[in-house]
Amino acid sequence: MSKENVEQQIDEALGSIKEEQSWLLTYADMMTLLFAFFVLLFSMSTIDPVKISQLQDGMGDQPELKSFNAITEEFEDILEELDIEEQAKVSRDPRGVTLEIDGDICFQSGSTTLHEKLVQVLDLAAQKVLADAGDPRLITVEGHTDSDPIPKALTNIFPTNWELSSARASKVVNYLIDIGVNSGKLQASGYADRWPANLSWYDVRSGKVNDSVIMENNKTESQKKLNRRIKIVFSKN
Repeated sequence: MSKENVEQQIDEALGSIKEEQSWLLTYADMMTLLFAFFVLLFSMSTIDPVKISQLQDGMGDQPELKSFNAITEEFEDILEELDIEEQAKVSRDPRGVTLEIDGDICFQSGSTTLHEKLVQVLDLAAQKVLADAGDPRLITVEGHTDSDPIPKALTNIFPTNWELSSARASKVVNYLIDIGVNSGKLQASGYADRWPANLSWYDVRSGKVNDSVIMENNKTESQKKLNRRIKIVFSKN
């Protein structure tokens, strides 16, 4: 093959490449123009100090919330300080940290009067955990009863255990409000006898609790005392 033929083939190959990639020149020109356009927009813009301040306020330092480990430890310290580790316990469930106080230091059967020991627990819990003004997380107070029917003399006040358990939870909530806990993060909830003390959150939510289960968990006076309890749930939200 002559030198002239080789040079001709090279020129043809280069020409073909230039044709196939000619769009790159147009694309590069367009990107350059877009970049120049956005630089021009930025140079003509003005910064609104008010909006910047609002943005900074919205993104400002949020209060550091206590960890659930810290809350658990503080609840446990309360039980140790009052020497009631045998009558109360701290646990976790999917909702958060739970302080559960056995019925024998909460209420008498059919009553909403707070025992003195329950008052002491609530006072310390408010002081150490519940009354933290910088913590907006929900605190649910749950009332639970045994399965004994409401005495006839009280049915005009509490027709069923649903009303009694709700009244007990509300009594605790009102007391917490009186000693300085923010009412906006308190919630009262009554479970009647439908959550025996020996059953877990999952047992209740999965439908395992029925009349026979409730009967089995209320055979003895000691079981009933455990069931007449208050639970304070420090929620994740």
